[in-house]
Amino acid sequence: MAAKPTYWIGPRPSEGKRWAYTTAATVLTGDDEKEAIYHMYRRYVKQWNDIELDNDRCLSEHTHEICGAKVVGSGNRRFILHWYGDNQVHWILEILFARGFREYYPGLSCGRNTLRSAKDIRAIRLHWSEGGREEFGRWLATEQSTNGDKGEWSEYKA
Repeated sequence: MAAKPTYWIGPRPSEGKRWAYTTAATVLTGDDEKEAIYHMYRRYVKQWNDIELDNDRCLSEHTHEICGAKVVGSGNRRFILHWYGDNQVHWILEILFARGFREYYPGLSCGRNTLRSAKDIRAIRLHWSEGGREEFGRWLATEQSTNGDKGEWSEYKA
């Protein structure tokens, strides 16, 4: 019987799980990637709150995507993006929030809190299949060039 291929490249997180239809995963620890993801999330919060907190705008304006990557999960102390290309090439980005970070404004508001610093991120995990790791790098560069000048949300309410 052939050995199962290694899923986690680098150290496997203690609570790290495999995602369906992915063949590999890693914990992103590079300062440049972490900083880029920190700013990407702050821009997404601005996009979200500009619609959510403006009573004159329709909630159906929410796109639930960032440069083609779908926001498929939020809550439960994590934020999840999924990008799918051709021929089974895809990636899933999982951002786990640090203890003490409150994702939403207090009360019944659906306004999102922004990350105060990169320390609000406990871990970043990237899962992929085929050439998804390389596609993620291209997507992150595209997101930065497309959204970099659109501003970031800076208000945090505990």
